[in-house]
Amino acid sequence: MISYLELKGLHRQGIYGVQAAISPEIRQANKRARRLKGSRADAKTYALKLLGYRSRSKKEMLERLKRKGFESGQINAAIKFLEDTDLINDKALASDLFKHSSERKSLGKRGIRMFLAKRGIDNELIEKTLSTHTTDMEEKAAVEFVEKKLGYLNDYPENVIKRRLWGMLQRRGFSIDIIRRALNSIR
Repeated sequence: MISYLELKGLHRQGIYGVQAAISPEIRQANKRARRLKGSRADAKTYALKLLGYRSRSKKEMLERLKRKGFESGQINAAIKFLEDTDLINDKALASDLFKHSSERKSLGKRGIRMFLAKRGIDNELIEKTLSTHTTDMEEKAAVEFVEKKLGYLNDYPENVIKRRLWGMLQRRGFSIDIIRRALNSIR
């Protein structure tokens, strides 16, 4: 049976041969030409599209726009527009992420710090945000997490339960003192 490509006279080797013959310089020139067609509105449009998926920090937005290939002038104009319209607000994002990471993800202070840094929040802003987080709040979160996990760990011996819970709490960024207090509160 004759394939569609053979019918059209395009054999697989021919297709790959043509693509291989296009030099990397030509490909780069084509990419540059496509980028130059766009204007600042395209960078703004792309930024708004990204914000439609989830909120982003200024750093995240800069990285995404650079990775997409926009020029620095387009990127700066898009970022300025987003900041002026309050669509990018690192302070509000930091407080939202703090609330999410402490309540939903059950993270300790160190875990929250890493989570915020990963999302592109400035260290100064992270420290301001974490200043509201007390050790009592952290201990309460650790105890709630332990109580939640005990449901499916009850079949194991006590030393295995404590070891597993210790590891889970440590990976979530709780301090050793908080972990000890949380584990002592269960039995």
